[in-house]
Amino acid sequence: MMRRIGRIAATSLLLGTVALTAALGAGSSAAFADDDDSIGITVTVTPGPPTAPPAGTSGSSGSAGTSGSSGAPRSGSSSSGASNVSDDAVAGVAAPPALADDEVDLGGVLYVSGLRSDYAWSANPLDGAAETSITVRNVSTSTFTSTVRFWANGPFGNQLSEVADVKVTDLKPGESRILEASLNGIGQSTFVQLHATLTPPKTVDGVELDAITRDRFMAVPPWGIASLVGLGALGFCVFSLAQFLRRPLAPVGLAGAPA
Repeated sequence: MMRRIGRIAATSLLLGTVALTAALGAGSSAAFADDDDSIGITVTVTPGPPTAPPAGTSGSSGSAGTSGSSGAPRSGSSSSGASNVSDDAVAGVAAPPALADDEVDLGGVLYVSGLRSDYAWSANPLDGAAETSITVRNVSTSTFTSTVRFWANGPFGNQLSEVADVKVTDLKPGESRILEASLNGIGQSTFVQLHATLTPPKTVDGVELDAITRDRFMAVPPWGIASLVGLGALGFCVFSLAQFLRRPLAPVGLAGAPA
């Protein structure tokens, strides 16, 4: 009987020990879990600054010449969307040459000066000439040939003189050339209108061109008429003097009175 009671006691003691051990283990785990929650530490991982990709390599978008995920504009272009034009390209564009005071622009490829003139006196009263000239300047990138017609009209619109088809042959880019002509037989016209018409090629550097005319007024001394008037006045004076000398003189007395 005592032996049976001892076994029951030993078994109860063993079961109690196991239960106590299990309870202590569960309590320890719960305690550790409570400790983790009670500390309250939050760890925030802050990424470092982005590293710029090497020159000539692509960013996160995978295309050359673009930035990464920050959305920066492409290299060489402004954020406003301006075209990608380098400073060297802008500096290489040549500005058109400036016009002289008397020049006109013909299609942006040819500059034509005003008509210049001088009067050339002649001893022949029916002659006399206007020495006329214009300057043409090629500001295009092509070499071309043009023609110039010079002519003079009298005070009533009648044509007095003409020099046609003066050639401007193979005018090179940047070249200037003076075209001259003598318009004769204008000595008695008094008032003369001078003209010069330049006829360029129909197209230069893709620009369609039309003929252009430059005009000038000239007052011409009528030497022949002035000479005739002068001769007439001189003849009248000679005739009057001759008539005066041919008049008879009245006789004079000794006292100085007429006889």
